[in-house]
Amino acid sequence: MATKRAKKTDVVSPSSAELRKAVEAIAIQPKSGKITLLTRKLFNVLLAVAQQADESGDTYRALLSDIVANSAFDSNDTALVKEHLRRMVSVQVEWSQGTSSQKPGRKWGISTLIADAEILEDPQTRRVWVEFSFAPKIKKKLLDPVQYARLSLQFQSQLRSSAGLALYEICVRYLTNPSHLTMREPWEWWRPILSGTPDTEAGDEAKREYKYFKRDYLRPAIAEVNAVTNIFVELIEHREGRRVAEIQFRVTERKQPMLALDEHPNVFDSTLVDRMVKLGIPLKEAQSLYADSEENRIRAALQMTEQRMRSTTLPPVRSAAALFKDALKKGYAPPVDALPSAGGKSSGGATVPADDLKARLLSEYAAYRRKEAQALYEEQGSVEQGLARETFESDELPGLGSHLRDDWRRRGLESKLAETAFFDWLARKTWGEPTDGDLLSFTLSQSRAA
Repeated sequence: MATKRAKKTDVVSPSSAELRKAVEAIAIQPKSGKITLLTRKLFNVLLAVAQQADESGDTYRALLSDIVANSAFDSNDTALVKEHLRRMVSVQVEWSQGTSSQKPGRKWGISTLIADAEILEDPQTRRVWVEFSFAPKIKKKLLDPVQYARLSLQFQSQLRSSAGLALYEICVRYLTNPSHLTMREPWEWWRPILSGTPDTEAGDEAKREYKYFKRDYLRPAIAEVNAVTNIFVELIEHREGRRVAEIQFRVTERKQPMLALDEHPNVFDSTLVDRMVKLGIPLKEAQSLYADSEENRIRAALQMTEQRMRSTTLPPVRSAAALFKDALKKGYAPPVDALPSAGGKSSGGATVPADDLKARLLSEYAAYRRKEAQALYEEQGSVEQGLARETFESDELPGLGSHLRDDWRRRGLESKLAETAFFDWLARKTWGEPTDGDLLSFTLSQSRAA
């Protein structure tokens, strides 16, 4: 069996790629195991890499640095990739061309997401690669699809729920359809596709009622897609009497929202793992929680727990780890932000709280300042750079999580996680904390550039 070995031209950046995703691979229904947000994102990145590679061979490879922040072979981040590669080899999914409707020419198949995978380090360059292959039966459909949707992996990086990403993938396919309408299907057909959970694992019957599906998956997914992508999605409900029997979506193109998209987004955000560890959760358990949970729920539970720990008016928290895990499991933590659109409105037309808008803007401004701080650092001489690193180690590093401290000591600025922390610190040291005037100037400059 021929194996694809990387050439210089094979090293592509899937983060900025446009993926041609076969329609059979979009509305996939899990039959054993769960398709999480991270599983779906990783699958898309591997697909993009394989589609951009040359046609010879059956095995493809991606740089680990395109997937995780810390690309060292023995880094903790690599454990997250291994866990999801295991899932992709074991999770069974149904590939369906068309819908559940009784139409001629339909096709059905079942397989795993990938056939096999391996992580290896080049002994000369020390670069770390993920090698993988697809099942022969579905390989051609995935890599050279006849019918497909064009997906932006940059928009993918902004979506924080499996339901949001699945809905985005489905709806993009119908953007150029004259009717702008997706397929019309029973709501029960949509549930496993958007939730990523097989019907056999859906829980009690009450949780499988439409009102709960709409509350827990449809509304959040629609709000998320409308906030951060270039499409606008509307839910259409078809009733039989008072009961909602079928649903579909209307899809229209909208002006790209004014968001600071990361030029090199990673699939995995290991800073969330580090924040869990700081609460007292063991590293392996934190990695497992991260692998099994939606990022938006993790962020919400972390923010709620951290704010509760800082409170001076409430009784002390006995166990931050227990509080966090309870909030994550039961989902009662308020969202980190409402994912506002450029106009500051949610998909339902309600005004997004000012605190949520400011949190979003602060995140965008922080990314902008990191780039400015990095440019300033690179203009300095080696002595000044060394002094900056020493000051960071003595003043800032002790207060950061053990995961990040280990990354810095082992790899320095070669670790994406440590690099982010370093330039965040350098920006604060150089320009201070951002003021409302700084944020206003940044907003106006982005508006002029849009």
